[in-house]
Amino acid sequence: MTDLIRTDGNRVVHVMLEVDLYKQGDYIVSYCPSLELSSFGSTEDEAKEGFEGALHSFIEDTHYKGTLERVLLDLGWSLTKIPKVNYQPPITKVRTRARNASLIRTINERVAIPVN
Repeated sequence: MTDLIRTDGNRVVHVMLEVDLYKQGDYIVSYCPSLELSSFGSTEDEAKEGFEGALHSFIEDTHYKGTLERVLLDLGWSLTKIPKVNYQPPITKVRTRARNASLIRTINERVAIPVN
């Protein structure tokens, strides 16, 4: 995954996200527990691409509305501003999965989050 947001003059911080890939019926589901965000596709690559699109929209929309920090905090993220800005995803608790879905693998994705 590449840096998702690069806006004029805004700084970004990078975080690592865990994304689970599940086989559910004929589809592969990509799900990020720390953002409660998911997508799907017919293949792992399509599921990853769909997730990247959903993630991009999530970050872009919440950043534009000025709610990104509040949403991340509501999802259990921690934020440190001193000595430098750092977002930390919540520690993943017990993973829940959809019925009739089996975990294929978990991948780590580096994501850029804009800082106001």
